[in-house]
Amino acid sequence: MTHESALAPCHDAAAGARRPGPLGLSRDFWLVWTAAAVSGLGDGLELSAFPLLATHWTRDPVLVSAAAAAMQAPWLFLGLPAGGLVDRWDRRKVLLIADCCRALLVAALAAAVALGVGNIWLLLVVLFALGSAQIFFDTSVQAVIPAVAGTGSLVRANSLLQGSSTVLVQFVGPAAGAALFAVARWLPAGIDAVSYLLGVVLLAGVRGRFRPPRTSSPQGAPSLRHSVAEGLRWLRDDRVVRVLALATVLLGMGSAAAWGVMVLFARQQWHLDGAGYGLLLTASAVGSVVGSLVAAPLARRLPRRLLLVGSAAGSAAAFGLLTVTRPAALAAALLALNGLMVVVWNVVTVSERQARIPDALTGRVTAAYRMLAWGGMPAGGLLGGALASALGLRAALSAGGRRRGLAAPRVAAGGGPRGGGARPPA
Repeated sequence: MTHESALAPCHDAAAGARRPGPLGLSRDFWLVWTAAAVSGLGDGLELSAFPLLATHWTRDPVLVSAAAAAMQAPWLFLGLPAGGLVDRWDRRKVLLIADCCRALLVAALAAAVALGVGNIWLLLVVLFALGSAQIFFDTSVQAVIPAVAGTGSLVRANSLLQGSSTVLVQFVGPAAGAALFAVARWLPAGIDAVSYLLGVVLLAGVRGRFRPPRTSSPQGAPSLRHSVAEGLRWLRDDRVVRVLALATVLLGMGSAAAWGVMVLFARQQWHLDGAGYGLLLTASAVGSVVGSLVAAPLARRLPRRLLLVGSAAGSAAAFGLLTVTRPAALAAALLALNGLMVVVWNVVTVSERQARIPDALTGRVTAAYRMLAWGGMPAGGLLGGALASALGLRAALSAGGRRRGLAAPRVAAGGGPRGGGARPPA
């Protein structure tokens, strides 16, 4: 493939959709952003309501942590094939189908809970299926953003996405989910289904086709296996993205180990009920909102490697202090600090990755990267549950913090990004 074809946009849309709108971003970007935000509200309801639903059906730490890991587990099986398929299909249609599937799944869960026929095993199945659909959705969104935002606006676009995700997924959603759960256990899942359907309506308004460019080959289209292998080779050969992927694995495993038992730790250590746990998640989201506001200015002024090392180290320190914290208010402040650090990490790494990966490979490399990151989370979550059962909840949180701390020296020594990247030729 030539350098020009690697940079050619896959977005074939009307001129009105490409015309800059607010903040210099196109109409199509704002539709995608709004759809992701609306669907994100439902994700936020899940963040508090589904762990509470799990603890309603069982107090076994292993099963509770398994519920937390169930949505990440599909990355181990579907991540790579999904990336190859996203690079073959119209990515807007993938977004539509994924949100339709998620709406049906959570609607079925709401009905089961309302009828009194649900149990922890049903929840695990639904969460696994939701995670499978989310693989296609998240991979397609990250592949679509460079087309609708332009490579020159990636940090701004990703800051906006992180900001809306934070406010709705972590700030509004968890508090609302816990409150709705207290009213009726089926209500968060029911509203979750409506949010996904609204996302479908918004995505239907995005104009144009989002199928990536294809190479002409006398042998015809390569097999899915060959396409996936091409994405893996690119990830292996690009040192910056490879280092970021390995560091994100460490961060994800540590986060899953800690958050998998956080709902139990909140009840035992800080004596919080469901509404209190929702407010604890809200405190984390406050820090994430601040992170979404400062990420772009920091990325313009500081070396990106310094930002990444600092965010990983700060997150690890927050979790380490959390294990010995008694007042719930101090715990909330530490989770807010962690939320800020996580968003800065996400904005910088996602923007760097989107800028470097050729469009025709975006789905495959993104899926491979996220398979490593998200695929390690189930192992981290189950490890946290096992440590909690054997050594106590504090041991699980402490292990999660130590795991996150390992990412900082990995980026510092391994050649993380120094500044902005540019898409190389395929």
